[in-house]
Amino acid sequence: MIKLSIRSALTVLLTLFPFTVSVFTQVSVGDTFTIRSSVLDEDRTYDVFVPDSYAWAKDRSYPVLYVLDGESQFLHTAVSAGFLMRNTEIPEMIVVGIRSTVRVRDYTQSDWPEVWIGGGGAKNFKKFLSSEMIPKIESTYRTDGFRVLSGHSAAGQFVLYCLTEEPALFKAYNALAPSLDWDDNLPQRTLKASFENTAALNSFLYVARSDDFGKPLQDYETLVATLRTKSPNGFRWFERPFPGETHSGMALLAQIDALRSLYAGYHFHNDEVPKGFKNAEEHFSKISEKVGWTLPVPESVINTFGYEALSRDKTDEAIKFFRRNVRENQYSANAWDSLADGLEKKGDLKEAAASARKAATLAREFDLPNREYFERHAKELEDKVKE
Repeated sequence: MIKLSIRSALTVLLTLFPFTVSVFTQVSVGDTFTIRSSVLDEDRTYDVFVPDSYAWAKDRSYPVLYVLDGESQFLHTAVSAGFLMRNTEIPEMIVVGIRSTVRVRDYTQSDWPEVWIGGGGAKNFKKFLSSEMIPKIESTYRTDGFRVLSGHSAAGQFVLYCLTEEPALFKAYNALAPSLDWDDNLPQRTLKASFENTAALNSFLYVARSDDFGKPLQDYETLVATLRTKSPNGFRWFERPFPGETHSGMALLAQIDALRSLYAGYHFHNDEVPKGFKNAEEHFSKISEKVGWTLPVPESVINTFGYEALSRDKTDEAIKFFRRNVRENQYSANAWDSLADGLEKKGDLKEAAASARKAATLAREFDLPNREYFERHAKELEDKVKE
């Protein structure tokens, strides 16, 4: 039997039950749903945030970020991810926050009665994710099969458990300040044993710590040493200390850093445009190879090349980019409107007006916030055709 000091037991309990405040009563992001779980024999509440393009880009599918402890971690994650998406630091994705009920039961892989009676339900909770939660999301939303699992504290312990037991369930794992001391460091011991028996693993793990000291810091450093010396071939990982952040407060910065680390180098800088479009294709091809998933050249990047060519009076070259964009993004009002700009500059007012009308039609169909602009542009071009 493992003997725990009062201080050690308190440390474990504080990481399992962090003091978090839900702000769902003040701010609402995404939509809230309930799923009846036969595996857990209870109702589970979850929240879903979809990217800006989801409502109109009917031909696009998206990766999904599953966030545990959704009652405290979903809101800041969804807002931060949305910001990173809009700044093209990461590809667009769906964020799902799964609210917790009995955290110790669901997130621990063994019962540890010296600290808490009723643990050891991680296997069952993983089954809930794989057989109920994930199928529900993937049958309801346009997903592309790339899944990320993120958890903080005790949920971070569960993230490591999933990576150990069924690494193919998710392509990437974010373990933020994971609880590592459960049951004589069982999370670390099982991960190390798994790595020692795995020759290759095409996956990604992000781990981070807060202002840890003493044994928690030692446990974290042991985990990092395991990653450094035991990682299978093809396994990509990154770790970041946040010594100036508390255990609960570090989740905000760490979640942002985790997404940036997963898609490191994704952003295509405008100063790269003069190097040509082939350079852009190679850029996203390299990122795709690193991430292990196909990441196409984004609509915004193709459009940038089009307008750059237009600014150099390379009108035909610009139109080629704009036509490519409408082929690859047929529901994008912006892509059709940009094509209208190129055709107008070429002097093909009739086709330009048709493209602008298409943009206005899409803007009305999907009730885009800037629909008035598209309608006004279409009217201006139609008037020019009549002159």
